[in-house]
Amino acid sequence: MQYGLLLPHFGEYASPQLLLRATARAEELGFGSLWVRDHLVWHPHGFEGQDRTFIDPFVALSAAAAVTTRIKLGTAVVIPTRWPLKLAQDFASLSWLAGDRVIAGIGLGFDPEEFAANGFDQQDREQIFIETVEICRLVWQESAASYQGKRFSFDDITIEPKPVSPIPFEYGGSTPAGLRRAVRYTEGWQAARLPLRTLDKRLAMRQKLDKELGKTTKVSVQPLVTIARRYEDAAARVPIAEMGTSSESAKWWDFPPSGRFETIADLEGLNVCGTPDDVVQELEKFTTRAVDEVIIDLRLQFDDFEGALELLGTEVLPRVSSRAAAGAPQT
Repeated sequence: MQYGLLLPHFGEYASPQLLLRATARAEELGFGSLWVRDHLVWHPHGFEGQDRTFIDPFVALSAAAAVTTRIKLGTAVVIPTRWPLKLAQDFASLSWLAGDRVIAGIGLGFDPEEFAANGFDQQDREQIFIETVEICRLVWQESAASYQGKRFSFDDITIEPKPVSPIPFEYGGSTPAGLRRAVRYTEGWQAARLPLRTLDKRLAMRQKLDKELGKTTKVSVQPLVTIARRYEDAAARVPIAEMGTSSESAKWWDFPPSGRFETIADLEGLNVCGTPDDVVQELEKFTTRAVDEVIIDLRLQFDDFEGALELLGTEVLPRVSSRAAAGAPQT
């Protein structure tokens, strides 16, 4: 089990100083990876406030690369609204700077306005995604490359420098169709936030799909985490009802018996909440499943990001890491 961290590169609390301090401290504390989101046209969820500051993911990861040496750097996830050759260059350039630490998380996106602003049609998004992955892999390996697809084509193109090592793709999307894309086209599945009862169904499906294709797909989850010395302080940050509708894939979730999310317990898997002891117990629910990485998302307390990071790094991470190293049984 690895533990990653979503960086505070968006919203009202984003700043160069916080980004650099938090990045360096996360590596010191033993986190295994750092992650960023991707938007050009960003409409914050209600719990994210109203500030539309959003720092480009490759700028944020380049800054992170400059102040770290070991930690992995990934996108969770880029939206296929960049021209594929430009995206290939962005990832290859990050690899030139960061070495073999780069992970290319990619999804489909959903906002028609965002696709239109980038010169794309949202209805083409699946084909754009497929061809983007194919083109990146092609030009990362070959020079004078040519490609003829339904959406993109080019002849005799060379992108230099090449990545210093193969960059794995991971697909972000928690629907059944998203999981199928992850297994078919990429090396990893980023489930983002997902109720635990739904995650269990997806993990069984992933095992079946992997067996059919003869592969092992990495699994990452990204719960929203709130942590404090007192449970009440952590719980006060959780907008329970909004958590149950905040994802575009919520219609594919298994809901509580009441049909709606009414308590923090109903958010099991979506949200990890409480004291360091509580957070350890909740994270261990992923340890006992076929999950390879938990990406901790602190956006509900970006106003106290460094305080939360210290609690996680000093009182949670050592305990869950030792449990994972001991080889907890997987279900």
